[in-house]
Amino acid sequence: MRRGLAIGVLSLLPWLTAAAGGAATLTILNADGTGEGFNDPTPRAPVLGNTGTTLGQQRLNAFTAAAAYWSNRLSSSVPITVHAQINPLPCTPVSGILGSAGPTNFFANFPNSPRTDTWYPSALANTLSGADLEPSSPEIAAQFSGLLDSDPNCLTGIDWWYGIGGATPAGTLSFYQVIVHEIAHGLGFLAIVDPTTGASAEGLDDIFMTFLEDHSTGKKWPDMSNAERSASSRDRGDLHWTGTAVQAASSGLAAGRHPSGHVQMYAPSTAMPGSSVSHWDTALTPDEVMEPNLTANPADLLTTQLMKDIGWTVQAAPAGGCTRDANTGCLQSGRFEVKVDWQTATAQGPAQVMSFGDQRTENDESVFWWFFGANNFELGVKVLKACSTNPNSKHWVFVSGLTNQGWTVRVRDTQTGAIKTYSNPVNQLSKTVSDTSAFSCP
Repeated sequence: MRRGLAIGVLSLLPWLTAAAGGAATLTILNADGTGEGFNDPTPRAPVLGNTGTTLGQQRLNAFTAAAAYWSNRLSSSVPITVHAQINPLPCTPVSGILGSAGPTNFFANFPNSPRTDTWYPSALANTLSGADLEPSSPEIAAQFSGLLDSDPNCLTGIDWWYGIGGATPAGTLSFYQVIVHEIAHGLGFLAIVDPTTGASAEGLDDIFMTFLEDHSTGKKWPDMSNAERSASSRDRGDLHWTGTAVQAASSGLAAGRHPSGHVQMYAPSTAMPGSSVSHWDTALTPDEVMEPNLTANPADLLTTQLMKDIGWTVQAAPAGGCTRDANTGCLQSGRFEVKVDWQTATAQGPAQVMSFGDQRTENDESVFWWFFGANNFELGVKVLKACSTNPNSKHWVFVSGLTNQGWTVRVRDTQTGAIKTYSNPVNQLSKTVSDTSAFSCP
């Protein structure tokens, strides 16, 4: 038996598909009329990563790229449809709603449901059941503000940026990053508990809330009364995510993480429906893509891992040899792929392997990187094979830098698909990493 909790009914119009090499297919249903929104014919010059020559096409290109972001991370045998519109969302000279999205339905007690009497968002319920539980309805509904492009009284001095990748120019907001964020809500990054009253939907748990815990009481949300959940949603610093996938990835945080590995969720002292609970806390460092406010260079150290916690199958990094290029180091006979990204207060980008006299500064154990100038050493990464007959022996990872810029190091074991991520925040002198339990042997 299945039960459905309908959120909205939407019409389906022209579509685009984004699979981009991933197992999950997201179909974009363009619900805008002729000459408006995603169909706006206003001429625009192409921008970084976006070759569209009209405003509408640039919007659609950014949406397709954001859909591909999630296609490349999640697996599903059931296509996911996203009903999309550009609308005049509420906006003033100093504040405004950039976008909103969410599941159109929730289902409980469907075939293959991992938990009984628990709500799952449409896309995830379909994936777990292996069938479209509501074929007449899309799984996600999304809308985004069109006023930033047309109304000077909407966030005065700020416009949308339709570039894909690279730094977001001053005075603009990344349309692409907002869509990535909102699609995540539609895929299940949200609780359907009223943060004001603490009441759950029709008295049932939802899968998101089952991973929430109040550190001050030690109680998980399913074990709380409505009043306790309401209080917990306003207990800043104590509302934590407890899922094992997030815990395993949380070592990359410099702030916003409890020593247990639990990660803080957004719980401001005044309940904010739509924001409270259903975002990471703003205390996280580095910033995450699912914080309540758009930040300049959001990371995804944890957000995809939260999807894994709630039941999504996350695509493993492809096994296979490492391929060296300007932005990639290959250590231990190519078993370990190393990539580094740098961040400043206003920009971000990929680090590059240093070279002197056309010779890469890389051997089988170590590789050295530059950020802004080819002759300026910024960071070194070593993967040491500390394997022996000891069954607990490991490959070790060491990182050391001479910079106060932010950086994120990603080391992938091409043999097992395991990934380790290490980071340093902007304006903090580089920490030294010594991870002597990083990867398995042999």
